Amino acid sequence: MTVTSDSLIDKFCGKYYFNDDRNYNFVAAEKFKSEEEKVKMIRLFKPSVPKAREDMPALKIMMLRPGARSEDDLFVHDTLYNIVVRENGSTLVMDCWTGDMQLTVDGKISRNQAEGKTIITLDKSTGKASMDIGGGFGKEKWVMTLGE
Repeated sequence: MTVTSDSLIDKFCGKYYFNDDRNYNFVAAEKFKSEEEKVKMIRLFKPSVPKAREDMPALKIMMLRPGARSEDDLFVHDTLYNIVVRENGSTLVMDCWTGDMQLTVDGKISRNQAEGKTIITLDKSTGKASMDIGGGFGKEKWVMTLGE
């Protein structure tokens, strides 16, 4: 197993906008507050997502609550799990999975589950991270600009 350092994962934390368009909503990739919080999330979904590994890094995906009055009114929506980061010249590439550990606003398991292989490519020269998600539901692209 490849060990991914926290410092590399930290580079992928932040707000990602749908198709890099700030007129749309964003999702925020954040670290779990503790290893226990991460393990609790993975175990909640263990029967339906057996490949999610407790011993690998994960990030939570936060979304705005309906009717939110500020960008800080977020809830845990999903999880990026089984994270592996590799350096490739001027890019960092994160391979992981998402879409099949979704929660509702009130913290219950959502009926909308759609596993998606996820690749986030961080171009160090432009400061852009592109999250590309593909699965049975189609494809999505979310983009983060570093320093914003």
